[in-house]
Amino acid sequence: MSNYLEKIIGIIYRKRKGLAGSIAGLHPDEEALACFLEDRLSQADRLLIERHLVSCNSCAEYVGTQLKMESVSAKDVPEILLEKIKKLVINEDNTGLIEIFFKLKEKVIEIVQTSGDVLVGQELIPAPVLRSRRIKDFREEVVILKDLQSIRVEARLKNNNAKSFDLTVAARDKQSQKLIRDLRVTLLKGGLELESYASDDAGVIFRDILPGVYRAEVTRSGEKVAVVEIKAEV
Repeated sequence: MSNYLEKIIGIIYRKRKGLAGSIAGLHPDEEALACFLEDRLSQADRLLIERHLVSCNSCAEYVGTQLKMESVSAKDVPEILLEKIKKLVINEDNTGLIEIFFKLKEKVIEIVQTSGDVLVGQELIPAPVLRSRRIKDFREEVVILKDLQSIRVEARLKNNNAKSFDLTVAARDKQSQKLIRDLRVTLLKGGLELESYASDDAGVIFRDILPGVYRAEVTRSGEKVAVVEIKAEV
């Protein structure tokens, strides 16, 4: 992954030194990203995507997987910039964050935005691909996953007829895929603790949560390992 990140940074830095800013709320689709990698975009469109990749972790990760190892060297990128963007994309400079914005409808969950990947049947779909396919509505329940260091965090959302939702948070070891049991998950709203439980064989379940803005903090042996930011609307 680190080689891929260096290549992303190299491409962006050489094409537009001093680049800053982002395109709020907009994400290029797979076709646009493919054209960017093949250098088939106009200068204006290329600049928009370059700006977006600097500020969007999920799109930068997606582009990274498409790069060929021999395509470009990042030796002329300043080391300070290289380390800064590496930390941004890998989430090393902050606790692993999963952002989820969704709407509750009658027996349907609409995913408006997420920084995690979504499990659709047996297929794990990365967030940028999900957007490009325009997949947003899920029947009653959806599972969002994100790899954070050595664990994979799972956030399961269940719609209770558009009035409330259940949230299940669990984590698995990425290598063994075994459920990690020595976790505690705390649900907060507005900085106030609502509920806190130790995980069992199903993880931690919070039931009948009303629409609103919440934060679920996942700790292990007293150390914070993940944060799930949730915004639910009807």
